[in-house]
Amino acid sequence: MASIYKYYKERLIEISGKNRSLYSRNISKKYSYDIGEIIGKDKDEFQEFFTFLWKGKRSSYALIRKENKEKLYETFGLEGKIKLSFKDMSNMSTEEKRNENLRRERLKREEGKKIVSAQVSSLKTLKREIEEFSKETGRYELFVGYPFVTGQLNKDITIKAPLVLFPVVINIESDTTVSIEAKADEFVQFNKVLLLAYAKEHRLNYDGMMMEFDNLMDYKLRNVRDVLDYLAAYGFKFEVDKKFDEGLIKFGDVSDGDTRFGDLKVVNSCVIGRFPLANSIYNDYSVLEKRHLSSLAIEQLLQGKNVKKNKKFDERIYTINDLDYAQESAIQKLNEYGNMVIYGPPGTGKSQTIVNIISDALCKDKKVLVVSQKKAALDVVFNRLKNLNSKCMFITDAEKNKIAFYERCNQMHQAVLSGSKSEISKDAYDEVEENLNKEVRELEIISDTLFSKTPFGLSLQEMYTNSAKIGKKSSDYELYKLMLKNKELMSMNYKRLSSTLRVIKEKNKANLYYRYIELKKNNPLVDHIKPNVEIHVINQMKTFLKEIIQKNIVPFDTAKHKHARQLLIYMTENDVEDVSEMKPLIKMISSVENKRLYEGLKWSKVFFPAYPFVKSKVNKKEAEISESFETTMKEINNYIDNYSLLNKVLDRKGYLMTVDNVINGNSIFLKLLLNALGDYLEIRDINVSLQGLTEDERIILNFAYENSKSAKQYREVVDKILQIRVYHEAIKYEEQNKDKLSKIIDFENIRNRILSLKRDEKEISNNICLEKFKDEYIEHFNNSPESKNYLYQITKQQGLLPIRKMMDLYSDFLLKLFPCWLLSPESVSTIFPLKKEMFDIILFDEASQVFIENTLPTIYRGKYIVVAGDSKQLRPTATFVKRYMGNDSDDELDLATQAALEVESLLDLATSRFNSTNLTYHYRSKNEELIDFSNYAFYDGKLQIAPNISKNIGNKPIERIKVNGKWLGRRNQEEANAVVSLLKKLIKNKRNKSSIGIITFNTEQENAIEDAIDAECQKDSAFRDAYIREQNRKENNEDTSIFIKNLENVQGDERDIIIFSIGYARNEYGKVVAHFGPLSVEGGENRLNVAITRAKEKIYVITSIEPEELMVEGSKNAGPKIFKSYLKYVRAVSNKKNKEAQFILESFKPALPQSTEETVVNQLEEDIKEELVKLGYDVETNLGNTNYKLSLAVYDKKLDRYLLGIECDYAAYKSSDSILERDVYHNKFLESRGWSIMRVWSRDWWLNKDRVINNIVKTINANKKKFGSDKSVLTKANETKTVVETKTVASPKTKAVKSNKKK
Repeated sequence: MASIYKYYKERLIEISGKNRSLYSRNISKKYSYDIGEIIGKDKDEFQEFFTFLWKGKRSSYALIRKENKEKLYETFGLEGKIKLSFKDMSNMSTEEKRNENLRRERLKREEGKKIVSAQVSSLKTLKREIEEFSKETGRYELFVGYPFVTGQLNKDITIKAPLVLFPVVINIESDTTVSIEAKADEFVQFNKVLLLAYAKEHRLNYDGMMMEFDNLMDYKLRNVRDVLDYLAAYGFKFEVDKKFDEGLIKFGDVSDGDTRFGDLKVVNSCVIGRFPLANSIYNDYSVLEKRHLSSLAIEQLLQGKNVKKNKKFDERIYTINDLDYAQESAIQKLNEYGNMVIYGPPGTGKSQTIVNIISDALCKDKKVLVVSQKKAALDVVFNRLKNLNSKCMFITDAEKNKIAFYERCNQMHQAVLSGSKSEISKDAYDEVEENLNKEVRELEIISDTLFSKTPFGLSLQEMYTNSAKIGKKSSDYELYKLMLKNKELMSMNYKRLSSTLRVIKEKNKANLYYRYIELKKNNPLVDHIKPNVEIHVINQMKTFLKEIIQKNIVPFDTAKHKHARQLLIYMTENDVEDVSEMKPLIKMISSVENKRLYEGLKWSKVFFPAYPFVKSKVNKKEAEISESFETTMKEINNYIDNYSLLNKVLDRKGYLMTVDNVINGNSIFLKLLLNALGDYLEIRDINVSLQGLTEDERIILNFAYENSKSAKQYREVVDKILQIRVYHEAIKYEEQNKDKLSKIIDFENIRNRILSLKRDEKEISNNICLEKFKDEYIEHFNNSPESKNYLYQITKQQGLLPIRKMMDLYSDFLLKLFPCWLLSPESVSTIFPLKKEMFDIILFDEASQVFIENTLPTIYRGKYIVVAGDSKQLRPTATFVKRYMGNDSDDELDLATQAALEVESLLDLATSRFNSTNLTYHYRSKNEELIDFSNYAFYDGKLQIAPNISKNIGNKPIERIKVNGKWLGRRNQEEANAVVSLLKKLIKNKRNKSSIGIITFNTEQENAIEDAIDAECQKDSAFRDAYIREQNRKENNEDTSIFIKNLENVQGDERDIIIFSIGYARNEYGKVVAHFGPLSVEGGENRLNVAITRAKEKIYVITSIEPEELMVEGSKNAGPKIFKSYLKYVRAVSNKKNKEAQFILESFKPALPQSTEETVVNQLEEDIKEELVKLGYDVETNLGNTNYKLSLAVYDKKLDRYLLGIECDYAAYKSSDSILERDVYHNKFLESRGWSIMRVWSRDWWLNKDRVINNIVKTINANKKKFGSDKSVLTKANETKTVVETKTVASPKTKAVKSNKKK
């Protein structure tokens, strides 16, 4: 483990080495400003500045002012520059000399204005960066750094750092005046980064040294040398530069030091800038590495160590806010597994989930630490805890929040001791939970009864939708009774019957069978024609038959042959030709002709001596008949030889049947054969098609044929068999489950009771949570010997201990008073001792943006880890390093370097180690169009997004504004101006209360827009006032102020309206350069995903190009290609080309394998739609995405909104395996987005369609009235009647329903 710590510590050092507080390489416009360049060697000016800065005797100091324009002119050496443009006056006239002097004065004024403007611009940029960074992180890091220490600490570390840091605020008073003032309630402090580095190098212990001061003068630190003497007493030895007293020097003139290693000198240089404070994480790593410390959570994260599931855990979930199913499941899994990853795509309620993880943990006596690099994320969590934030300590800056920390400790201490105890207990929760489970079981009974498969092969719900009620007076009822008698048919289950009928239909077997039976019925020889007779034989036979039929057939002379008739019949029926095979016939004829003889034979068996004699006579008679048969057979064969050709086309039986007719002189069978041969090809084809007719097919087709009087009726019977068979099962199971099915009528009440019980649970959970840890705190305070010292520390007004010291001494008190803490990773290491498992749960928010090395010391302090973030959003980047660690390099990094610095985030690592769950319900965007592109392009369409409640006829969710901009110097001024014009319209409109954010694709365009806004503020005072209000805007204690950001730092923000400035355009050469900065690197598309998902209400896209102008086909990574697709999507949505927009979305959808499962068709949706359309309603089907879609939606064009969403029961059932999700949470989610939802049950439709339509129409009209229409108000005369019988404007065709009733 030590080697792993060393690896991450070195990465941390690499990052921290970029810290301006240790080495400030140069002056960077965004991060610093050189005061030495302004004041220079002017000792009077410096004394005035020093009085303000060090002695604190003045509240502000004017850094830039009109009066020092001349001084700036001299300081920046402008005289020499403009002299180059001076004309020689030696030969000029007096008038010419006067004009030249005036020109020179004008040049001086103009150059003076330029230099003042440039200085003010630099300070504006610095002020913007500081304020924006403070909003994001809660860290205000603007200081005047004075003096500077420079030199080589060792061979690896160069020092160029401020010694003392004075917190200040920049005030831009006008175009020519900028002042700085001391920041109230903040301490002057030594540069802890510098002192930490020095102390480590020289192994100094400076625990007792003061580091922070209200006022240096109060501690007798009157000047720099006093400070150096104070530091020297603790071993910090810095040499004063020989030229120190000559005045301030420009920072650019400060060298990196020419001293020996370890010798550092103090130079008289002064810079105002961002100086990040000490990084305590490094100290934690040193301890972890030195002591070989580890924890189970670290081992699982870094080494993949398996951790068993919690076998015993409290299954109750104590939530204080509304949760959807995915959010609730996340908390359940956390309780079950311990360590978890929670994926929270944009707008899916990640903060809401975190708040409820906190409440659940506190109710279970667990301590929670929430960690995020972004202050905005912690702000949201703190505010959404509402009154439970009394249990939380939220510190944005451990170095500067001391006063607020102690005030809050004292306040909550007094509140706990004086507060009354609530009587709410977990028993009350358990009682509500038990009632809730009862209601859920009711839903399960309904669901199981309707949707469980029966032995027949269908669920009861499927039976309802695949059958219709049969009235006893209907023709179908007679068919039903006939089916009941057919046991073979009624024994078939659904799969057997439906698959058989499907084959019959697909292969047209019903029609073929009917034709075959009809042919056979009219011509018995059809069934006896051989299958593979050649066509020429057929033709030969037809000619032969025609000739015979034309002649008179001479019948066989049966008079000469006594037994000819019986012989022919026997031959035909038994298919025999040999007389030896006709013994039964011979015996039968003989017994009839010699009746007495055969009776005698019977009796002779009793009187045995007579038997041989009688038997001999019998044999003789039978031999005579046999001989007669032989003779007759010869004659018959001679007769039928003329018809032997028949054998070629007829089988044996058919042949004998025909011959039998001919022998009797009858030509009918010859005619039938001629007809059959005329239909030979058809008969042959039918025979081939019906070969292999299964027994089930034969049963079905025979039943249909036997019970129909025409071809039409036959086909109707075939079509109705399945439906009637299903109906039989439906009524059987309906009767068996009538008590359970009766619960359907109470469904809405059950659902409402569940929601009510959930509200009760939340209230109880909130009260339980508020009482948690109070008794433990009071008991500890009353019994601890340290209580008096603790109370003294939290109540004193001066000499406040550092928060870390308080935690070292009194963590037992503070963790009971505040069982939940909200901090940044840096603050965790600054405030808390490195104690194993101080917290039960540590939750990292926005974890995709957190470096692993920043988290391990924090993780050591926790038992279980929850990592919340989104792998499709930003990871820690090179820009992040520069921004958060104060690197002052303005150099643009090449793409390869940027990609290399895209280091692994905590989320990346945790994903491969911990169990995970996904939040899927999207809440942020009020219109689908705002999130659809992200959903399809990044999340495979898996986010649950509520369908638009409106078609936005008069509104564009995304509006594209095209300008004729140019891309010059990595900025587009035309677009910047267009942003300002749009912004003026939005914020000057008093009715527009929407919050606003502006996003650019690079820093230069961000600066261009900021400059354009500043310029407009100078020109338009009304705009300036409105803009200032927007800058300071808050709602529910959350920051909703206007922001201007680029792709790199907008994650975690959301606003009602987002304005994009694309920036990219044709350059001065008329070309669009295919270089898209951060979008081009690997994973760059994630930046786009973050940017395009910030809007709640509307997106404006200001662009200078058409998407087709972007040549991205050769891009190595996906970012530019997806960017081009997004611009196409924006154009399509803005132009209301919905099909084009959908086509773009579908292009991201992965091809899904086709299911091979047999599906049962549910016709309910189409049936309802058909009835509603008859009534004049505009009805749409399948609104929504993912697994859950609204079955039907009724739209009103005048109101431009959907009046009703109809959810069919089977569609809800298929949407989720969770009964609560499909029966409670789905509807609740849609209702929260403005939908009115109605569940239609298949059973209700099966029982009474008209009643269902009636209820739908009632609800539509009620909603129409509710939503502001005056055209659907029912007349008083019809108010008491059913809606089906009411003539309303909303349903102009209600007569159709009446006529349906009559039918």
